[in-house]
Amino acid sequence: MPETYLSVAGPLGDMFEPRWAELQDATDENPFIYAGVELLKSAVVLAHGLADAPREGPLPINAAIRCGLMVRAGKLCLDLLADVCDGQGRQQIGLLRQLTETLANVAYLCRDDEQGTRHRAYLYDSLISEREFLKVIERRRASGDGTELLIEGRLRRSIEDTAGAAGIDLDTIPGRRQIGWPSAQDRIEQAFGATAYPSYRVGSDALHGGWFDLIRNHLNQVDGGFEPEFRPIGQRPQALLAAAIQLSMVALVFQQHQPPQMQRLFGEHLAAVLGRAHRVDDMHEHWLASDAGSS
Repeated sequence: MPETYLSVAGPLGDMFEPRWAELQDATDENPFIYAGVELLKSAVVLAHGLADAPREGPLPINAAIRCGLMVRAGKLCLDLLADVCDGQGRQQIGLLRQLTETLANVAYLCRDDEQGTRHRAYLYDSLISEREFLKVIERRRASGDGTELLIEGRLRRSIEDTAGAAGIDLDTIPGRRQIGWPSAQDRIEQAFGATAYPSYRVGSDALHGGWFDLIRNHLNQVDGGFEPEFRPIGQRPQALLAAAIQLSMVALVFQQHQPPQMQRLFGEHLAAVLGRAHRVDDMHEHWLASDAGSS
């Protein structure tokens, strides 16, 4: 059943315009951080508006998946903003990794065929691990006295309810190789280009505590060995600008499934945020390569 939307009022307010002269003459990263915060805030407002478009009734499953992913992306961006503005920037890399894959999923699903093949593969890939977990519970019960632990009962019911909401019988899910869900690298490169995946991989190290994360953020190399580094990682503009760029890019793809009035209302604003975020990011890269950025 296709989703049916109601009319949307407008227009939207003006989007944030960076202080270009201040960025050009920057002596530290603070102007870039400020621009990244404001551009990401603008992108979040627009993405929220698209996801919350007035409609006559509930969303069908495929549209609900795309909408839910956009809602998740917006929440991750708010977490990133809170980490930078109210925290010490410890979670920037890990949050950006989650955001990148979430938005890559949206972009991939928005280009599905009429049969919904990609959406079905998304659901199968999401639920196959849950099915395997149920098998772990069954094996434990079979090796014991057959009694189901209370926590196992709660988990089993939760998994069954989740599959039921998607209209999927867990026993009918094919093997992982037959599902057809592409790798994270393929999805991310399709959405954002080949340069996005290395940053995603760095995020994996930050999440799992790999050596790259340790030596960059939690250890100092000194003569004869290492010393612990307890200072916070600190706020940086890169994650903010990447998030603003990725969210704006995918929101422009997502809006193609929205009614024409929504596309007219949001498209120009999203394109403006995307262009400004790209420009600030380019200026920051040049600043890093300059004497001011390398000092």
